Amino acid sequence: MTGSPSTALTLVVVLALAFAGCGGDDASPQQPAAAPAPPPTTTEKAKDTSTTAKNAVALSRRPRGEDGLRVPAKRARIVADDSGFGRVLFDANGQVVYAFENDRANRSNCTSAECVKAWPPVLTRQMPSAGTGVDASKLGTIRRADGKLQVTYNGRPLYFYEHEAPGEIKCHNVDLHGGIWWVVTPAGDPAD
Repeated sequence: MTGSPSTALTLVVVLALAFAGCGGDDASPQQPAAAPAPPPTTTEKAKDTSTTAKNAVALSRRPRGEDGLRVPAKRARIVADDSGFGRVLFDANGQVVYAFENDRANRSNCTSAECVKAWPPVLTRQMPSAGTGVDASKLGTIRRADGKLQVTYNGRPLYFYEHEAPGEIKCHNVDLHGGIWWVVTPAGDPAD
């Protein structure tokens, strides 16, 4: 017999089960057990990994544009990337995220309609995921008064600024709505 040892073993097991009858006392004929599927090839594994990665990206995106800033991602993803302020945090759409100095650990103080309009919270439906350069243990969520989940990093609620496009940083270290807003480093601190 030629082939791999696992193929020969599978054939022996199938034949043994067929001869043994491997069934109860009922009169219906027994079917031999199906041979196990061969292990996935490297190409199949890469395809599965690629599909999983694509699904994760799809879950982490929200609609584009200013209105999309107010729509929760199914599973927000926070990543670290280079900027004019060093390495800072962005969402999966490439939008920089901010923290508000007046917030407390796991509590947003940006609650007025005016503040929330200018600084939409980073929203998610599920626990957020960590992308490149982000410490997953620092990610979390808080429940806002409207019932939506806001992403936190190192206990600080995260926000977008409504008048920025992906990749832009216009409001780092500015005093608006009663406090300073700053972009966040992977350590969870204000950028310099």
